[in-house]
Amino acid sequence: MMEGNVKLVGKIEELPTVDASNFILGAEKRIVFGPDGRFWDSHVMRSFLLDPFSVAPPNSHPWAHWALCIGGEGKFVIDGTEYDIESGSWMHVPGGLEHTFWNTSKTEKLHILCIVPKEGDVNPLNGQGGFC
Repeated sequence: MMEGNVKLVGKIEELPTVDASNFILGAEKRIVFGPDGRFWDSHVMRSFLLDPFSVAPPNSHPWAHWALCIGGEGKFVIDGTEYDIESGSWMHVPGGLEHTFWNTSKTEKLHILCIVPKEGDVNPLNGQGGFC
């Protein structure tokens, strides 16, 4: 039995947003699971919701991460190869490979769930905490 008033079920859109503007303009980030009371001490599952035409800048980092598109459509580029993505597409990014993704829709948001080790929840462009 869980102690206290711990919520075990909820909706992603009810979670607090994290400022994503230092990495992706036109994006919302929410922590689904992770350290600090979010049920996963070693990793972070983030939800990214990108406005039409929003782009994650190309980046690489030493940690691997895993992603799943759960809504919308876009493009994903890894190690120079471009892929179409849509709801149901999964992506694996080994550490050290340059990658990017963007929303190709004129009207719909692109929704990506992404898992990184807890040390990977930083802005990969500047290494500062709190974002990607």
